[in-house]
Amino acid sequence: MWKKRLILILMPFLLAVPATAHKGAQGVVKQRMKAMTKLERALRPVRDMAHGKRAYDATTVARHAHLLQQVAVHIPGQFPEGSLQGPSEASPAIWTNFADFSRRADELRAAAAALKTAAPETLPTAYRRVMRTCKGCHEKYRIEKD
Repeated sequence: MWKKRLILILMPFLLAVPATAHKGAQGVVKQRMKAMTKLERALRPVRDMAHGKRAYDATTVARHAHLLQQVAVHIPGQFPEGSLQGPSEASPAIWTNFADFSRRADELRAAAAALKTAAPETLPTAYRRVMRTCKGCHEKYRIEKD
């Protein structure tokens, strides 16, 4: 019972985090921040299945992996040169090595395609591939803000 109360108390604050993170963002910076939030949300149920915290459901995995693919297709276009205004976490390194950045978006799309068809026994491996792809790009091309 106390867990439900805690969740009810914390829910407004948890829901406000993405809005706060995007505060002041405009134009393409805001669009890409929303896209990354969409990716994160799409991966939550798949993560829970991969970690055995939720029953495997092929339809849910396929739907969320498809969303991941669709967002990944547009990632390079959401980073026009010099779009660092506002609360952007984009590193200028994106534009000094845009071919590598675009290749990483293609890798994410391929990892999402593999995730889309993952069976229960291969889901953890497919999920880890997606996460490694995200992490690799973020380590090189994202600047953490306080």
